[in-house]
Amino acid sequence: MSGRVLSDNERTRLQYMLDNKYTYRAMATYVGCCTDTLKRILVREDMADFEGAKYALSPSHKTQTKMWKRPCLRCKSEVERPKWQYVCDRCKHNTQAWEGLPDEYIWET
Repeated sequence: MSGRVLSDNERTRLQYMLDNKYTYRAMATYVGCCTDTLKRILVREDMADFEGAKYALSPSHKTQTKMWKRPCLRCKSEVERPKWQYVCDRCKHNTQAWEGLPDEYIWET
C-alpha cells in the first residue's frame, strides 16, 4: 500500500478530512490501510508531520534525493538521475552481463 501513488481525488479528499478533523482511523478506512500506513502516506505526501523515526522518510526516498542531468560517462545521455550516479540506469543494466571485464574494454565503442 505505501508504494501506491495517491490520485489527485484521493489527495484532495485526505486534505479535506485533515482540515475537518476527521480521525486517522476514518481516513485509513477511506484509503484502505491501517493508521500507521496512513500516517506514512501523509508524511510522504507532505500533508502532515508526526514525531518519531517510525514515520520519517528515508534519505534515499525519491522526494529526498537530489537529481542532476550530468552526461552519462558511457553513452553521454543527459537523462535525469540521482546526484552522484555517473552512469545512467540503461548503461548500468547493460554492463551487468560484462561483469569481470575491465572498464576500459566496456567504454571503448
